[in-house]
Amino acid sequence: MTQEVARLKLTQALKECDQHGFHLRLAYEEAVHFKALRTGAHENLSNEEIRTLDQLLFRFGRLQDAMGLRLLPSLLVLLAEWREGEPFLDKLNRAEQLGILPSAEGWQVLRELRNQASHDYPDNPEMMLSALANLIRHVPDLEKSYLHISQIARFRV
Repeated sequence: MTQEVARLKLTQALKECDQHGFHLRLAYEEAVHFKALRTGAHENLSNEEIRTLDQLLFRFGRLQDAMGLRLLPSLLVLLAEWREGEPFLDKLNRAEQLGILPSAEGWQVLRELRNQASHDYPDNPEMMLSALANLIRHVPDLEKSYLHISQIARFRV
């Protein structure tokens, strides 16, 4: 991939991440006030609150996917640090070593939280609500990672 193509992909990835980040922030600002998340009483969630939580989970996953599948790879290509066929974990560790990613381990924690919150728990809605509450507590961590990476990426565009 040429530097020009990598810059174009980086620009597109930033736009996509900005969009997901914006909508994630809106959903987060609503969700942090949901009483059901503090009490664990899932039956107290309104349909509107469920839609907000769905949006939050969707945007959290989409932002992290766009960062991992498009933003980080494009940035690493521009820095001549991308190695085809290398495990993604090695790329995360390299991004951390270069100061691009605040923490490779933190990235994996966020991914696991997203996976836990994405599962349906039809027989245990309290567990689902607990997973969502845990994910919501970590939204600022994902936003912080994105802000850090995007500042570096915008310097390269």
